[in-house]
Amino acid sequence: MRLLLLTLYALLGAVRTKHATTRCTDNACFTFHKDNKTFELASQDCVENGGYLITIRNAVELNDVKSIVSLKRKLPYEEKIWIGLKLEKGKCMINDESLHGFKWISGNTDSAYSNWNKKPSSTCTEERCVSIYSEELKWRDGSCKDSAFYMCKFIINGMCKPPLLWGLGEVNYTLPFSKLVKQDEGFTMLPFGTFAEISCADTGERLHTVCKDTDTGFVWEKPGPFCISGKRSCRNNNGGCDHLCSENDATGVGCECKEGYYLGDDKVTCILRDNCHNNPCESVCVSNSTGFSCRCKDGFQLAEDQTSCVDVDECRQNVCGGQICHNDQGTYKCECKKGFKDVGGKCEDIDECSESTCKPNAECLNSEGSFTCFCPRGFRDSDNGEKCTDVDECLNSPCTDKCTNTIGSYTCSCGANHRLADDGISCIPDQNQIFPISTSKEPFDSTTVAARLTEEAANERNSVHKDSSQRTFWVWVCVLGTVIPLLLLIVLTFVISLHRWHRLREDARKKNTSADGYCWVSSGVSLQTESEHN
Repeated sequence: MRLLLLTLYALLGAVRTKHATTRCTDNACFTFHKDNKTFELASQDCVENGGYLITIRNAVELNDVKSIVSLKRKLPYEEKIWIGLKLEKGKCMINDESLHGFKWISGNTDSAYSNWNKKPSSTCTEERCVSIYSEELKWRDGSCKDSAFYMCKFIINGMCKPPLLWGLGEVNYTLPFSKLVKQDEGFTMLPFGTFAEISCADTGERLHTVCKDTDTGFVWEKPGPFCISGKRSCRNNNGGCDHLCSENDATGVGCECKEGYYLGDDKVTCILRDNCHNNPCESVCVSNSTGFSCRCKDGFQLAEDQTSCVDVDECRQNVCGGQICHNDQGTYKCECKKGFKDVGGKCEDIDECSESTCKPNAECLNSEGSFTCFCPRGFRDSDNGEKCTDVDECLNSPCTDKCTNTIGSYTCSCGANHRLADDGISCIPDQNQIFPISTSKEPFDSTTVAARLTEEAANERNSVHKDSSQRTFWVWVCVLGTVIPLLLLIVLTFVISLHRWHRLREDARKKNTSADGYCWVSSGVSLQTESEHN
């Protein structure tokens, strides 16, 4: 039964690992998974095994990723691999930052390094995740719900070299960041905590050992060599030698090292020589099998002579996020622009409106790095914009009845027996004032109510009589103002007519008399004077 379970576990392990490639460096291990998963599931798989989605914060990490991809094959142009860079939902894409508002989900969330193919999509509402593609491993953003390959990174405290075999045998490894059994894939280093299962072909012996941290460094719990046969031979696992194996009948098997290495005390291990002795490097020398190479401290980069170091101008990489950047030798300093202040190493906007910087009665509108003062409704600018003066709205008679000006506004009110309408301007009869409803808790007194009604009725009659007298007076004024001019016109017409009649009568009388005072009579009539006749 136990054998059946072990066999089933091995088969499941083989199925689960057929899409994963593992590579370890001096301080980290990487696994490349050719399983298409969403960003969330890929990140979850890495975390559950003790690691995290790969980060590419600098050129060194980029080269590590390139070396892992090259172990499998060249990455097709359209294939993509998730990296641990993400824009959370509700956060905005920022144009003037190297990461454009995206954050690394592990370790330091920010970095000056970036490798965008093009500027990410502008959004503040969508969750966006970053993947790499093509041989240059350029970055591009996309929906976190898309599917892609992924890589996990595992930080390792130390490494052990593969167990030494002196005979025919096979080694399987269980890595500390995975429960899966890994067959020997030519590891040059194995992480601390790796479990090794060794099967010897000649003897059938099965041995186990673990990479442990000791006072002398990281070594296998059982140092080996393993699978020792009756006779050591270079044909069996290179005789256990790190580099070169030689054998002859006189001395047997012997180990030699490649150029740049020397043979250790165990006569099988090759140790790198210190090629940095008397080196010309200005900063840091790194010894390797072919000699040495120069490196520079953070903030510097190699000059063209590959030995000197020159300053890196970080300000060209927009490391200050649009604020003021001062470059210095090997470092830089960020300074906040006017209207911003330094809060925990980041520039945040100063809310000038909280400091009452505007003139009296003015309102303040804060903005990014600045603010604006303005006079609110009910005020106007005066003294060349030095202060806000109250506007007397009552001059425009906005109310139906009474208007009272206030600071920045006005109020309307109504006379007796009226109240303000819902619009706050018009007046309407107030039924409660005409016949008020008592809200008092005192007992009801019918005599008091009757007296009040009698008094109000009398007041109303007096008011009506007074109004009626006033109307009668103005009616008479109007009548007299119309009749008197008419009478004057009639009298004047009569006088003129009388005068004309008198004149006509005088004219008629004159026609009946001569000019000398005599009358002419016909012949045969004697003429007598009036005196004689008498």
